[in-house]
Amino acid sequence: MSFIGQWVRSAMLLILFLIIFGGLTACSLMDEDAPVQEEATVTPTVSAERAYNMTKVRPYGLYRQAGPQWEELEMTPSELHEPGRRCIRQNNYWCVKTPADQQWKGQIGEDKSGHAIFADPVYSARAFARLMRNYRFKHELITTRQLALRYAPPSDCIGTLSYCPRSGASQIPQSWTRGLMDGKTVAYTETKPGTDFYRTQTSSCATPVLYCPKGFNDSLLYATTLAEAVGAWSIDQDLGLFDEEGLLHYTRAQYLYQAMARYELGQDYAVDPDLIKRGMVMEAQDYLTDKGRLH
Repeated sequence: MSFIGQWVRSAMLLILFLIIFGGLTACSLMDEDAPVQEEATVTPTVSAERAYNMTKVRPYGLYRQAGPQWEELEMTPSELHEPGRRCIRQNNYWCVKTPADQQWKGQIGEDKSGHAIFADPVYSARAFARLMRNYRFKHELITTRQLALRYAPPSDCIGTLSYCPRSGASQIPQSWTRGLMDGKTVAYTETKPGTDFYRTQTSSCATPVLYCPKGFNDSLLYATTLAEAVGAWSIDQDLGLFDEEGLLHYTRAQYLYQAMARYELGQDYAVDPDLIKRGMVMEAQDYLTDKGRLH
């Protein structure tokens, strides 16, 4: 009897072992199969999102008009690099130039024509607010006529591309208009410079050449557009953008900054008012804490 009982117990242990081993094998097979099923369902979604991100760019804080409505702007990389969109892709919605002596706060580079490249568009709004402060208190500009003649002088051009002569033997035609920019003589032309000139920054040569593919600025039209935007009765009316203590009139500034961004980027574009306000507040805080800083 003891022999039979021992045989039964051994048989039961063998059966139990087979059940446990079989269960473990099944779990192992399930674990091996699971990732294949998960990958099959997840991969197409991830690929679609990645493809979308590679084909669409949404410039932060910028809108485009679609009929009577404004919509968030989306562009493919190729659309973003089309002519006339340089300042958009450089996060510089006012096409602010780099100062002669130092960079703007938040600036990470500049293009060959001296336009600043910002890490974020809010720094562009801040730089423009600081530029308007400098215009008012450093240069005493208080009207849209004065503002336009300084910011978009008639000698300057639209869609500026800068060139330098390749050598001293390269002659700048006398028919090209001369002007001053940052204390330096520059030549303007509506004819694309030939092989005697090369594309580079204006700071790279003594007499830069500015190619104007879209003609020259109409400064008085610019001034009139700005006056209408802020509700001024004349381009010679004091804008009242700042008080004597240097405090900014936010409502007037919002209208002015919006109008100047649309003039620089095109009438189909508008900057988010919240982004403009953030830039103005940032500049005001910097002014209060460091009045010696110009940029």
